[in-house]
Amino acid sequence: MIAPPRALVVLLTLLAALVLAALTQLSWAQGFRLADANQPQTGLAGAWGLLFVIAWAVGAAGIGLLVDGAFGGAGMPSVARVPLAAIAGILIAPAVGIGLIHPATSTVIAAGVALVALGTLNGQRSRTSPLPTRAIRARSSDVRGAVRLLASLSAGVGVVGVVYALTGAGWSDGAADETIAMAHGITVLLASAIPLLAAFALSAPPRHGTAAVWGPTSLIVLEITAVAVAYQDAPAGQEMATWLGLSAALGGGAIAWWTIPRLRGPLGPRIAVGLAFGGGYAALFGTTVIPLLAFTVPVVALVLAFTRARPTEPKILSAGQTPLPTQTA
Repeated sequence: MIAPPRALVVLLTLLAALVLAALTQLSWAQGFRLADANQPQTGLAGAWGLLFVIAWAVGAAGIGLLVDGAFGGAGMPSVARVPLAAIAGILIAPAVGIGLIHPATSTVIAAGVALVALGTLNGQRSRTSPLPTRAIRARSSDVRGAVRLLASLSAGVGVVGVVYALTGAGWSDGAADETIAMAHGITVLLASAIPLLAAFALSAPPRHGTAAVWGPTSLIVLEITAVAVAYQDAPAGQEMATWLGLSAALGGGAIAWWTIPRLRGPLGPRIAVGLAFGGGYAALFGTTVIPLLAFTVPVVALVLAFTRARPTEPKILSAGQTPLPTQTA
């Protein structure tokens, strides 16, 4: 977007702005501690306002230099681009700084940057030789019925889980109240997800090898099992914490295992990015995602049963016609 000398200045300026933003956040937190203890705002806590203004100014300068360089490269005259760059820096800098306070925001941004960076690296990837067309057709025919059966089983059990979660407190002796009914219903839904995961693994293309499909799937099954065990103690949070933490770690491992073979670039950076993806999931989302997704299991299973399991007719080629690469991939 911009010339190398300006790019270096922009990077250093924005790095300084982020450091200042971090100090501003620490100052804010320290101020809360002192206020709770009825103590005066001294030291770092007392510098919050000044740090905020300095971080805002430095961030606005970096963003303004970036915008000015980008528009200058596009041929916009300086009389128009300089005011526009100044306004953009002043407005964007505080929004970005405050948005980055939440760790999920910075993690998602970092993940996107990592994917873009991997795309710029050159590396050899081990490619599995494509299966012959006859083998692919035979495999599709063999697994289609199994996928439909597993997805249908998952949908049926999942519907039972939804019904129990929403109404079990009114008719089940095992559900003392609505909270217990919801916990037991979620447990049933989690159990119903296991056949669905097997169906997805069976229908996944084997481009990266069997281990790259069934390994992560097995870890997700263990993750779901750990959440199901945790919900046996619901709503007692202390008893659930250990199992939910274990489930988050298993889910992070599954994401890393699934991601690494499918990324592009040298092996070392792919492993680093895959582990970072898994760690980010485990730290930020691992204990909350699975219970929330549990209620989508019946819907996803029905969709899979009626779409992915549908037979596809192979295209018949005329004599002497050469198959296109997309027909044999």
